[in-house]
Amino acid sequence: MKKLFLTTLTIMLLPFAAYAAETRIGISGALSNFESSGTETLKSSSNKTNKTVEETVVVPGFFIERANDEGAAFGFEFNPGEAELGSGTGDDDDAETSGANKASAEVSEHMSIYALVPMGPAYLRFGIVRASVDTTETLATGTVYGNEDVDGKIIGVGVQRDGDGAFFRIEGTYTDYDDLKYLGSLDDDSVRNTIEADVDALAIKLTLGKAF
Repeated sequence: MKKLFLTTLTIMLLPFAAYAAETRIGISGALSNFESSGTETLKSSSNKTNKTVEETVVVPGFFIERANDEGAAFGFEFNPGEAELGSGTGDDDDAETSGANKASAEVSEHMSIYALVPMGPAYLRFGIVRASVDTTETLATGTVYGNEDVDGKIIGVGVQRDGDGAFFRIEGTYTDYDDLKYLGSLDDDSVRNTIEADVDALAIKLTLGKAF
């Protein structure tokens, strides 16, 4: 799926590149607040457990984009590293989950395709994102959840200041990820726990770049 994402990027960039006036590259740092809400359905009793967690992390990134004379740009950004979406520990007396339980999730390999549209002294950002959401858990049930890729949409608004071929940006963004569903490993009775989750993120991002 990551390969398909990059192929789509290349196809979309080709016609825009022919009319672009400059190439821009740069780095960014975003103070991001992830809000994750999820529901776990237990395999035998069908009992549901709901939880919402928030995590604030600094997310680095680097990007490349092409811009035309009017300031409109189309680009690709990649965020290396991992960001924790939330974790929890505890003991459970339920017959299914008796014992110590520990679970967490991380987002990694985050990338986006985006467009910047000038609006007077500011600009708007529109894009699509793709990331991997990896689960780590130690559960009394022995259940193991896998990892999933997730798509989403990003919108934002920012301002850019230019000087001597370099530029600086500050912007705010909102990312709405698609709903996630995790199927736990099958037990001896061929039943499994399931988790359904929704993740959103608000961020304030600073960017430094160079235009060529």
